[in-house]
Amino acid sequence: MLKKPFILVLFIVTFIDATIHMGYFIMTGGFLENGVKLEPKWIMPAMSIGQIAEIGTMAVLGIVLKRFGWKKTMIFGILGHAARFAVYALFPQYPGLIILVQVLHGICYAFFFATVYIFVDEFFPKDARASAQGLFNFLILGAGPFVAGIIWPQLEGRLKTGDAVDYQTLFLIPTAMAVVAALLLLAAFNPPGKAEAQIEGAPAPAH
Repeated sequence: MLKKPFILVLFIVTFIDATIHMGYFIMTGGFLENGVKLEPKWIMPAMSIGQIAEIGTMAVLGIVLKRFGWKKTMIFGILGHAARFAVYALFPQYPGLIILVQVLHGICYAFFFATVYIFVDEFFPKDARASAQGLFNFLILGAGPFVAGIIWPQLEGRLKTGDAVDYQTLFLIPTAMAVVAALLLLAAFNPPGKAEAQIEGAPAPAH
């Protein structure tokens, strides 16, 4: 199935996005404390805004998918990462803005990851659906976080001079990665209308 271009593209983009997504959890706490100078007691409440926003975003996901379709919804989710990290990089002097963009976490999760799971259920045949979900789950919860746990701490260490981290450079890197992933989806992710039948190469069943 990975020979199908739209499946392969989604596979690659999911891995990139999962790596970026875990970078948020790895880097945000230290950034809020050392870059934004937020009091430690407010770091977890600030980051919890994202989890609350996630619930609200999931509630409107069905409407968004119906109106914009798979590709645009996923692109919105990936660009949520780009917007959040761009704000981190360019406006660390505005704590209120940094806290406000935590709401983008809901868009990042629901509009991409939740949409990917729904997409797999919709586009894969029943006998391969569980395996496909497991494969994408491995990217989202396994491979992506594993790679993120290696590259982001190492990158942060290289950009650290004394006690100061070059947060602008640090966060512009995942911003650029998210933009590239979104452009890849835009250019090459073109799922067919009746994907289950087309993946199998069989006629669409009558309904």
